[in-house]
Amino acid sequence: MVGIPLGRFVPADSIIHNLSPEAKTISFVSLAVGSLFLNGIVDFAIFLSLWIILSGLSAVPFREYMKTLRGIRFLILLIVVFQILFSHGKVLLDLKALRITEEGLINAVVLSARMILAVLFSIVLSLTTSPLEISFSVEEIIGKFPAGKKRSSELGMALSLTLTFIPLISLQTNRIIMAQKARGVEFDKGSFPSRVKNSLSVVIPVITTSLKKAQDTAAALQIRGYKPGHKLTSLREKRWSSSDSILLVVTIFSVLSAIIL
Repeated sequence: MVGIPLGRFVPADSIIHNLSPEAKTISFVSLAVGSLFLNGIVDFAIFLSLWIILSGLSAVPFREYMKTLRGIRFLILLIVVFQILFSHGKVLLDLKALRITEEGLINAVVLSARMILAVLFSIVLSLTTSPLEISFSVEEIIGKFPAGKKRSSELGMALSLTLTFIPLISLQTNRIIMAQKARGVEFDKGSFPSRVKNSLSVVIPVITTSLKKAQDTAAALQIRGYKPGHKLTSLREKRWSSSDSILLVVTIFSVLSAIIL
């Protein structure tokens, strides 16, 4: 969690930043979900090319996306190991204790590529759209459905607070870890009980700090007159433009191509 920059917004004056939050939320979430169902090389090439174009138009430094990949490296490693060890098929290497199959390698590559593309599309949304804009867009989208009109504002506020708290908690966790290391606490050495004890020196302060921030946020909402169920308004209203329509059309064609091809 510490390495994944969820909820972090990078302000810039780019084409992607200036798009409607609703269009970005629908498009990037659809592309992220669609990435999880890719199979052929053509499908991956289409989605990868689209991500390269969108990330280039976002004017966000490339290193920000690489930070995301570093954050999920252990998840990718876990996927690769499980696919190699537990997939049956044509044996390429048999070491008795370790058997590597052709199907296992193919599945490892495909599943890893799916996960990487899904995370990259979702992080484009996070880096180019502020948490408040995402919450408003989700509120507007859910409010379009009859069953979601009553709870759209609560869901939007909950999402906004979640996206705001994730980077704050991650930053606080990093600070506590660095402070404990400066005091001589070793998290990677010693017996298992000592590691658990050292981990508690991080977990307990993080929980305490998170609860304190939650209380402060609740008090701030009450002071500002927030009432659950009441529709919130935005200082800057973004209108639907032709660029938003183009993004949706490209998204629809990309997802359909992945399904048909």
